[in-house]
Amino acid sequence: MRTERGFVLVGVIWFLAIMTLVVASAVTWIERSLDGIEKERQGLLRDMTERSMLSRLTWLASTQRLTLAGLTTPDSPAPSLADMDMSVLPVGAELALDGREYCLANGWCFAFVDRASRLGLEQAPPAALASLLEGLGIAPERIAPMLAELAGHLRGPPGSAALRSLHAPQEVFVLDSWRPWEAALRAAGWEELVTVGEPSLNVNTASGQLLRLAWRLPEDSLALLLAARHERPLRGVGDLEGVLGMYLQQLPAENWSRLASATLFIRLRPADAVARYEYQLRLESDDLQGSPWQFLQRRSLPRNVPITDTASIHHEAPGLLSAPLVASP
Repeated sequence: MRTERGFVLVGVIWFLAIMTLVVASAVTWIERSLDGIEKERQGLLRDMTERSMLSRLTWLASTQRLTLAGLTTPDSPAPSLADMDMSVLPVGAELALDGREYCLANGWCFAFVDRASRLGLEQAPPAALASLLEGLGIAPERIAPMLAELAGHLRGPPGSAALRSLHAPQEVFVLDSWRPWEAALRAAGWEELVTVGEPSLNVNTASGQLLRLAWRLPEDSLALLLAARHERPLRGVGDLEGVLGMYLQQLPAENWSRLASATLFIRLRPADAVARYEYQLRLESDDLQGSPWQFLQRRSLPRNVPITDTASIHHEAPGLLSAPLVASP
């Protein structure tokens, strides 16, 4: 009798233990499921608010002529009051296109990047491109073959008069002499320094790192140039000569400009997170019956994107952008 009771007691204990494990596993599974659902909800909420913010930035950049830095100067005529609203900035106070961040009261930060702030691979002076490659760690004896193969690739097949265009900066890595250096150049921020489809480099928006590497600007001259263009956009050779002096003679005589490209990169992020994507937007659409802008692509940003060498600006943006994110304009 006692033996039977003992077996029953052991069975009950085992049953309770197994049920405890089952319940604990079920609770753990439910908690993990709830955590996953919450992460999905947070991700969806971020996507929705990012889309809303992107719509506002797109509308602002494509409809307000005073938004693009470098296109007006303090001497430009002021707009009439009838044209002004909370979304328009005064002459000389345009949103910068050099990658500096604007952090708003609604918890989001954004940056505009002029495509002409990056060195165009098709029409870049060979000396500037060679200097950039050397500054990014390419062995000097390997640079000449790389430039020669790139030039041959751009010329296209024999007998073709038209030059071949690149579709993206990473397209050069299909070339034999470039392929071994792909990992090193990408890690050094290759896609942050070069672009395609741009005939000239904008001295008003190019990063200090690019100017130092491609133009070999000394640190003191570079600091003077960055400070001068922060006061007002550089408007020509005279402004550059006043900043760089005799060193101007060592720079390319052409392939640089003072104006922004019609193509703009937009980066967005919550104030407590990093930017995930770079949106490429063309503000001069060829479609006369469509919108005045055209989305070209969305690029995922690597985690090692270099930090801009310009400080963030907090709460200094049109009211349209700082408003709570409840709907697109």
